[in-house]
Amino acid sequence: MSLTVCIEAKRWLPGLSASPRLLWFIAGACSILFAAIAGKWIGTDPGIVNFDPLRLEHMLVLAAALLGFAFLYRKPESGLLLLLALLYSNASEVAVRFHGLPSILQGLALLLGLVVVGRGLSEPREKLRCDMSLMLAAAYCIVLFASSALAANPSLADKRLIEQAKCLLIFALVINLVRSRVTLDRATWTILIVGAALSTISSLQVLTSSYSWDFGGFGRIKEGAQIVGDMRRPRVSGPLSDPNFYAQILIPLIPLGLYRLRDEKSAWRRLFGAYASAVCLLTLLFTYSRGAILALGIMLGILLMILRPPLKHCLAGVALLGLAVLLIPPQFEQRLGTLSQFVDTNESAVAKTDSSFRQRALLMRAAWEMWRDHPIAGVGAGNYPARYQEYADRVGSDVSSYEEFGEERFAHSLYLETGAETGLAGLSVFLAILIVVGVKGWSAVRIFRRLGDLKTARLVTSLMIGLTGYLTTSLFLHASYPRYLWLLLALIAASAQIAQKTLFDKGISGPA
Repeated sequence: MSLTVCIEAKRWLPGLSASPRLLWFIAGACSILFAAIAGKWIGTDPGIVNFDPLRLEHMLVLAAALLGFAFLYRKPESGLLLLLALLYSNASEVAVRFHGLPSILQGLALLLGLVVVGRGLSEPREKLRCDMSLMLAAAYCIVLFASSALAANPSLADKRLIEQAKCLLIFALVINLVRSRVTLDRATWTILIVGAALSTISSLQVLTSSYSWDFGGFGRIKEGAQIVGDMRRPRVSGPLSDPNFYAQILIPLIPLGLYRLRDEKSAWRRLFGAYASAVCLLTLLFTYSRGAILALGIMLGILLMILRPPLKHCLAGVALLGLAVLLIPPQFEQRLGTLSQFVDTNESAVAKTDSSFRQRALLMRAAWEMWRDHPIAGVGAGNYPARYQEYADRVGSDVSSYEEFGEERFAHSLYLETGAETGLAGLSVFLAILIVVGVKGWSAVRIFRRLGDLKTARLVTSLMIGLTGYLTTSLFLHASYPRYLWLLLALIAASAQIAQKTLFDKGISGPA
């Protein structure tokens, strides 16, 4: 039945190619309308999925869905770019939390999923993609589901499983919709533009001291955050709830902007690449995130090793870095100075260790103890907060709340959190995903170089470097916003499939 519908849709849709642009504009608007209505009604009235032709709202949803499907079927890249923009800006959550609007992301993802399946069944050249990375991502969901049997709080396990299932859907959509070098280029442009826009808002907030205006939820501020000791300053959070996570999603954009600065032919695009990197870096400083600065240093080191710029460029970079040091707020310099406490073993120094370091050390130690007690399957997906208190007494924690952010405690390390909650089973699958995607990414770089496409090779390299920075910050941050990580992984996996297909189309065989 579904195959017949897809074939008939294929016959009907090409006839619309000569239709006026207004029709496609209306269809695109209807796709967004359907996404909004579906996101609202599925969340508040699950009965909406039981279609009743006598209800006007059901007929409106059906009409919007058909027009939206027609638009996205013909122009799936437009839906992909909208999906990426909504994801990276966190606009859907902002709309729900701050404005009481429906989640557009859910409905859009549903429509795109139907489009991907429909095109895969009816278009020989659009067959569904399912590689090792996608199968491992599905296996990770299975591990999370299995771990819920051991969870002290099954509702937390279900919440984590649902979030991971959404990440799996995003991963599948991206690797099935990013099928060409042009689409990959546009996808990375989309997230770079979104990141630059968010960073511009945050930088304006700090430079003009406009902390009372949150720009509709896209410029959130953590007021009175601890910087050093008793010193407190506002820290920008962008569209997210915490400055450290905001810094984490800005990290991958810096190498992407530098790539644009180097490889774009248009002067305006190169200028925007430079601006995007600069404003993301400036906003990174305004988050006061020490983990992000460590990740930034690692990324710059990798860039220098890979690109090997001429001496004059290195000298120019040193000069610009010196200028940036002069512009860095003194509070940030003092905050960075606390990093030396990591390596200072003097007892008096340990006693003066920054309080946030002590608190995070206790949270991480609790995660380690959970993992030691449950090495194979962990304590259950999402159940670290539920089990923290019983381990807090064991590790000597007297902290009732971290920065008074709330009652829930988190491991403050993605890897320790994964080990504590899902044990060796979950951590092994998760690390396998990272390794497989990493190998695929560097293989794609070698293939594009072999094909003489150095521009795309450097684009994939910038994605890999950005992923490295993200994973570095994950040493100190838990999985509060996992969609960003899975989006980066999906873009790299998609680039590997593009590289392999290009080799096949050119009739080239042999190792990359």
